[in-house]
Amino acid sequence: MEIRIGYVSQSLAIFHNTPSSTFTFKRFKEGGYESSLAKAIEVGRRNLEATRRILYFNAAHGIRLYRLSSSLIPLATHPEVGIAPSAVYERELAELGEFARGHDIRVSMHPNQFTLLNGSETVVEAAIRDLEYHADILDGMGMGTECNMNIHVGGAYGNKAASADKLVANLPGVPERVRRRLTLENDDKTYTAEETLAVCEQSGIPMVLDLHHDWCNPSAAAGTELLPRIAATWGERPIKIHVSSPKSDKDFRAHADYVEPEAALGFLKVCKAYGLQRVDVMVEAKRKDYACLKLAEDLGAVRGIRRIDGGVLHM
Repeated sequence: MEIRIGYVSQSLAIFHNTPSSTFTFKRFKEGGYESSLAKAIEVGRRNLEATRRILYFNAAHGIRLYRLSSSLIPLATHPEVGIAPSAVYERELAELGEFARGHDIRVSMHPNQFTLLNGSETVVEAAIRDLEYHADILDGMGMGTECNMNIHVGGAYGNKAASADKLVANLPGVPERVRRRLTLENDDKTYTAEETLAVCEQSGIPMVLDLHHDWCNPSAAAGTELLPRIAATWGERPIKIHVSSPKSDKDFRAHADYVEPEAALGFLKVCKAYGLQRVDVMVEAKRKDYACLKLAEDLGAVRGIRRIDGGVLHM
């Protein structure tokens, strides 16, 4: 079984290289529209250039799983600005996608916690705008549907079951180019893995299992018990899981700097026993790329696991 280990957004090993520089609407309003728009576009261009360096770093270190920053293009979804990534940055996105495909790097995106498809009409409209922005980036890169946009089921709004049903009912109104990239993840307070899986099975959306969230907000059935059903939601595409370790017993929901390998190892052994050919493991830790490579090193030291490249293992 192949295991790919990746990380989120920023490589800490690359000095002074953020893909998430901002240009606020307050600052935008301080200048004339055309000059402010040009400045905002330039910030986005610098973020894409930083992303290019990160992809080069990942390729050099054998890391073939990476989550793009959601803040690549400032003010892209602001109603008074609206910068369409695939139009404004056509060349830059095409080059990023060509490089990622050429080095077999699976990219993904994770819109923020306020991107909810089961909220009020206004909330859902805003969520769709945000999701279309994310889809525009991945489409502009020419990436396949294995490159996903991951969100949570959303709020309970006083009735978890009814709110989950509302998400499913809202999906036909979501543009197809967004739906084909969506994944749903269990969260640490509201929807458990089992509840999220039920929504995924009902809607046909793949499920991302977050092991840490499953500890914070456990289902009646363990994640390992749910694995066959979770894997089925992905069809022929490689499944993806999220791993992180609690910062402390007191601050259990927060992420630690690194990932303790034991829990990830236990789950991966179940994946192998089930017969999965590949599992993609997204590290959500404060030390980003360092944590990704350390987890690969820790797992690679286990008997029966061979480290093929920096962030790729074979079990």
